[in-house]
Amino acid sequence: MASYRVRFLPDGREATVAEGASLLDAAHAAGVYVGEICGGEGVCGKCRVIVREGEVEGESTEFLTREEIRAGYALACQVVPKGDLVVEVPPESRLGSYREIGADSERFRDFARAVDERPAAVAPLVEKMFLEIPEPTLDDATADKERVLDAVRKKRPGPLQMGLKIARELPRVLRRLEARRSAWKWDWDGRITATVGSRSEVNEVLLVERGDATCRNYGLALDIGTTTVVAHLIDLTTGATREAAAMYNSQTAFGADVISRINHARSPGGADDLHRSVIGDVETLVEDLVSRAGIGRGDITCAVASGNTTMMHFLLGLEADLIRLSPFVPATTVPPPFRAAEVGIRIHPRGLLYTMPMVGSYVGGDITSGVLASGIHEAEALSLLLDIGTNGEVVLGNREFMVSCSASAGPAFEGGSVKCGMRATSGAIDSVRISRDIEVSTTTIGGSAPAGLCGTGLVDVLAQMLLAGIVDRTGNFRVERAPDRFQDSDEDGRPEFVLVPAEESGGRRDVVIGQADVENLIRTKGAIYAAADSLLASLGLSFEDVTQVYIAGAFGNKLDVESCITIGLLPDLPPERIRFIGNSSVAGAKLVMRDRGMMDKARSVRDSITYQELMVDPAYMEKFTSACFLPHTDLARFPSVEKKLTSTTEARRYGGSTER
Repeated sequence: MASYRVRFLPDGREATVAEGASLLDAAHAAGVYVGEICGGEGVCGKCRVIVREGEVEGESTEFLTREEIRAGYALACQVVPKGDLVVEVPPESRLGSYREIGADSERFRDFARAVDERPAAVAPLVEKMFLEIPEPTLDDATADKERVLDAVRKKRPGPLQMGLKIARELPRVLRRLEARRSAWKWDWDGRITATVGSRSEVNEVLLVERGDATCRNYGLALDIGTTTVVAHLIDLTTGATREAAAMYNSQTAFGADVISRINHARSPGGADDLHRSVIGDVETLVEDLVSRAGIGRGDITCAVASGNTTMMHFLLGLEADLIRLSPFVPATTVPPPFRAAEVGIRIHPRGLLYTMPMVGSYVGGDITSGVLASGIHEAEALSLLLDIGTNGEVVLGNREFMVSCSASAGPAFEGGSVKCGMRATSGAIDSVRISRDIEVSTTTIGGSAPAGLCGTGLVDVLAQMLLAGIVDRTGNFRVERAPDRFQDSDEDGRPEFVLVPAEESGGRRDVVIGQADVENLIRTKGAIYAAADSLLASLGLSFEDVTQVYIAGAFGNKLDVESCITIGLLPDLPPERIRFIGNSSVAGAKLVMRDRGMMDKARSVRDSITYQELMVDPAYMEKFTSACFLPHTDLARFPSVEKKLTSTTEARRYGGSTER
């Protein structure tokens, strides 16, 4: 069978694939991300590439214009090489390189400062303690192992264990063997550093070193997100965050959402693909962190991983298929700590990996972390925690009770299921303003030419189109408001609004928002709002009873609160009652790592949360339908938006100015 070499630009990576393999297969083999959310089924149109040299065969015209086809565009999942190729991945199809996303480290330190302002580490999960062990005598001939354990127990009370490997090393660590007059003599030293870690209810001596080695003890806080993998390097002697790094989750090559990835895991070798991908991402981040910090991997003695239940199963190599099948039973929700090396994370060879306890199949350890980081489990007032992502999770409660639910919001706010949607990387439009005269202004990540819209830009554009009268409250376009800005979609013939014309874009095509895109966005925001509304209603409460709303996730970093309220994503509450807390998943992992008592609190939080399944709640579907308007069927729920809509309508009617 013939094979062909495919080179991808701008990365310069290459792969050799067998005859019949698609360009998407070649991209996977080369380690190149090409945007896709459908797992290569050819129904999303996101894996656009440009064939610069060579020929391909296959049908890929559904999502492309004639001009694009003539320019060499193709859908990577639908065409196969006929020979060696040079293929360019255009900006709108790129995920963003590790260096592009990793360089923006401040974005991924969000909420770290708030955590670091709390008292420094007093009892880390894994600590190094300097000990001076008294020399044995004829009157005190206690064995080396017991002598060390007794000394450790004085500083860290409780059950204690030591493995055979460490016990074998003790005699030579506690003593120095020196030559004396043609003989060998053991000289007692006794000054050692013991590294001790929590293993559930037992402490374990992980390492014993000669001398004082307490100054180099680090931990790794991990947020294994569906979209992004984030790592913080923590100095466990001070509790401070030393470095932070992030990259997009390489598993996106196998689908944008957890269900697509679970389906891939069912194919031969699929589970290994997903496990290797996420471990590879963690390894990339660790290498960067230790390089910047000037330490060795062996100085990292523990890691705490947080993420949704599916991501944790892929990280640990657990069976994930049952998560998607009724009655939705995961393999485990409280994995015990074990050697990080067992899953392929290369820190200290005996370093421990801890996992934040998960509530259930669709409410994971990231939510447990979010509760810890926000403090709603200790608050007297009623609070609401929203984690906005492909799978939107909601927690409602206070120190007396907590209930949670999960809503399948879809990937729209992460760039999926939107024609010009893209990840939050260079060239993504992250804010939009539309004047009364339908003048459009945008800003982009990195300041480069617009290539598409990321989540914050999508929220903005929907809000701005509503206030400008470009869409009505049902989400239907009002083409008469700006006929010169509208065109018919090549995909479905329905109207689409041109935000940035092709000659001004970075992707050689118009950046548009289509009628189908608006419908997807409305369904997404409706699912999240209805989920929170359902939890409140189940307890006879309303949004007015909520004292504080916490928005978690990287998506919330640059969201405009007014835009969120305008479209009905968030309730119409005073701005001071809405707080963006950023990456609370990694924040919770850091809290647990710095204070081992917090792990007991995390387990308590997990046990205190009652999960409510929305899919069997008939009231949820009714609330979802009502929320699929802008901002809501019941406009009285959004008085500030009603006031804006009235004022902008009057301004357009009488030719006055419109303030937003």
